[in-house]
Amino acid sequence: MNSTEAREAVDRLFAWSTNYSFPSPASLFLDLIGHSEETLGERLCAQSMPSIGYLEAGYLGEALTAWSDFPSDVHSHVEQLLAEEAEA
Repeated sequence: MNSTEAREAVDRLFAWSTNYSFPSPASLFLDLIGHSEETLGERLCAQSMPSIGYLEAGYLGEALTAWSDFPSDVHSHVEQLLAEEAEA
């Protein structure tokens, strides 16, 4: 996996997560990488965990692998995705 593929893995998870109401698999990802607590001071899935199937688990696994291989790139990409979402 290279940096571009890492960003694409995160993109797939976030795109698939639009099929969910809150909390989504992307919310769980943000909690697992510590982003939620760093930026919001709390976990997004503290009250309830999203129910995920095998597709979601695969996307989540790929995104977590991307983060473990390229943590800075993935963190920057997540910030960009969230900023774009906030503008929409």
